[in-house]
Amino acid sequence: MSKTTLSKEIQKELERLNDRIDRKIIKGQSFKEDARRHRELRATLARMHEDTAPMARKVRRMRAVKSPVHTSLAGGAIRRLLGFGFA
Repeated sequence: MSKTTLSKEIQKELERLNDRIDRKIIKGQSFKEDARRHRELRATLARMHEDTAPMARKVRRMRAVKSPVHTSLAGGAIRRLLGFGFA
């Protein structure tokens, strides 16, 4: 079975499991076993996607705009002490 086919099958199983868990929640029943299975399937899916694109998670995106805190701390202690900007 290819990774694509397996991934689709796991997605279908997750959808069925989500539906079953929702019904049990509505009825007030315990869904501990189903939740464990759900976690296992999600972990399997994550491992599969990690194997497919190992560098995708390691790419760090730069922020388009720096936060105000970062901007105010950018000059160092001397600039903050001698600066004229009062909050």
